[in-house]
Amino acid sequence: MSPLRTFLILALVTVWAASAMAQPDFRAYPSTENATEGGNVNIMVIQTEQKHFQLRIPKGYGAQVHQNDESIVFTSQSGTSIITVKMSTNYARALPKMEILRDDVAKKYSTASLVQTSSCYTACGAGLLFDLFQPASGNLTMHIRDGFVSVPEGSFEFTLSCDSRDFDSNKLSFAWLINSFRLQQSSATTNP
Repeated sequence: MSPLRTFLILALVTVWAASAMAQPDFRAYPSTENATEGGNVNIMVIQTEQKHFQLRIPKGYGAQVHQNDESIVFTSQSGTSIITVKMSTNYARALPKMEILRDDVAKKYSTASLVQTSSCYTACGAGLLFDLFQPASGNLTMHIRDGFVSVPEGSFEFTLSCDSRDFDSNKLSFAWLINSFRLQQSSATTNP
């Protein structure tokens, strides 16, 4: 085989492998936005291949972006609550039927008890929430609220995890975050 032909084959294999391994672009960074009630609010801008989303960072939470697994982890200052937002190529354009998604969530949290299913609403559309109780060490029980919202490129999963005794004080921060999820407006101050 000629060296040119070998080079072309290797180049094609490299291009094919790179495209096969390609994930949708995902980039997230903090920013601020003028609030309608006055002042500025802290937001997280999420850039994907085709869209720019944003959500408000809950008060009293810090944020850490994990580019590699396309997620953002919000941790309460007290350390008693974690909210994770993760992008996936699953469920593009529409979530599966509630029963199918419920079964997927039950498999994901195989040692947890699924106690409730409900709807959630964002500017990007309606989603589904699943509440679970997960036994933890030290006689603790974790309350997990796992939510899904479909977008054209896939879906976003929003997960709240905290001790069940702290759930009532943390569920409002989770609701605030998921309800603020929307396509980005051009008025946001960007800090790439």
